[in-house]
Amino acid sequence: MRPLILLLALCCLSPFASATAYEDAIGVTFPDEIGGLQLRGRETFPQKALGAATRYVLDGPVQGSVYVYTGGLSSIPDGTESAIVRKHFAQVIGEVKQMAAPGLANRVTVPSTPDQTTSLGGCGPQFIWKGYEMELDGTVLASYTYLTVVRNNFVKLRVSYLKSNAAGRATADRFIEGVRKVVGRC
Repeated sequence: MRPLILLLALCCLSPFASATAYEDAIGVTFPDEIGGLQLRGRETFPQKALGAATRYVLDGPVQGSVYVYTGGLSSIPDGTESAIVRKHFAQVIGEVKQMAAPGLANRVTVPSTPDQTTSLGGCGPQFIWKGYEMELDGTVLASYTYLTVVRNNFVKLRVSYLKSNAAGRATADRFIEGVRKVVGRC
């Protein structure tokens, strides 16, 4: 009888258990939820320079990922203004544009407008960012890539949602602001 009671108690507690993902490269713990998106796991890439990705989702669907990596560089200035960061961001956006070529996306539309830099108030780093659209299997997604540097690591955010989702951009903004506070240890 005692093992049965223990099993029932564990089953009842599981919905209240909190999962987190620790990112030792920048010394932060990503919580089980950011901006309404739920943690879905952390993947460490085989090449150390590629670092790790922590993924979040919200039904609707909205997906967000946080990538922390060095890209093989030994020294990366914090923030968004250095030539190294600007060059890397151009490379990242170039990779987005090339997604249609190998068939990963049916269509990718990246506007020719200049990259933007956030000017968010309060605690946390600022990001360079760019928005674009992708069509995957007939579904059009609005997507955004954000980049900054924290503790000698690139921190790249990707967030996507159905373009037809009226609340998608607001949810994406909450996710970005939440990640910013986590990364900034606010």
